[in-house]
Amino acid sequence: MSAYVPAIKIEDLHFSYKERPVLRSLNLDIPPSSIVGLLGSNGAGKTTLFDVVCGLKKQDSGIIWSRSNRRDLAYLTQVITIPNALKLGEMAELVQDFSRDDPQNLTQLVPSLSLKEQNKFADLYERKATGCSYGEKKWFVFLTLMALRAEMYLLDEPTAGVDPEFSIYMQRTLRHVAKSGRSILFSTHNIAEINRNCDFFYFLHDGVAQRFENIADFIRFNHADSAEQAFVRYVTDEPRDHAASGALSASA
Repeated sequence: MSAYVPAIKIEDLHFSYKERPVLRSLNLDIPPSSIVGLLGSNGAGKTTLFDVVCGLKKQDSGIIWSRSNRRDLAYLTQVITIPNALKLGEMAELVQDFSRDDPQNLTQLVPSLSLKEQNKFADLYERKATGCSYGEKKWFVFLTLMALRAEMYLLDEPTAGVDPEFSIYMQRTLRHVAKSGRSILFSTHNIAEINRNCDFFYFLHDGVAQRFENIADFIRFNHADSAEQAFVRYVTDEPRDHAASGALSASA
């Protein structure tokens, strides 16, 4: 049996804006070929965590270990901007060129899409950004990123601003990419997305990430009747019996 090697591992990570702690004693472990969710309220530090992992921000202390030394990380930011005069296909070609990736990877991903998705993709490829909705642009950029041969994908609320149709398309692609041996960490406010797609998830609150195996585990941990109630109890620190939970803490 080969030794376990995570796609990425974070140990005792600390990050502050000036003197305000944002991440503290944070630990994460992302296995190979997995989809891991990152749940948390607005301002919890999810985007900051992604920026630190990608090297856009420097941590105060802590270790970030990547199987590929972070060379093969692909990061989809929450907000995307494409020049209006640029065709979406031209943007995709620029991304492929900049990444020094095989330009065939994008076309290789397309056959994994449904016929309806392929037709939409082909149509958007020839359209200028100014003639596309935000959801269409975000889905196209998402596909372009997922076609890169990265070992690890960081997706900051990929379905934000996207209608249910494109959200379903994106979730299908996530599962397809994970099956090919790559790992995905994505943030969201959508509990249903966590339930449908994730092998497990972390809840980020007060700078610390805690691991839960599934939504049912999260509900039990918070002695709640629903996932929404569990969310509120977690972020407002309502009384709950931590010892009664089977949750696995990644913040110990």
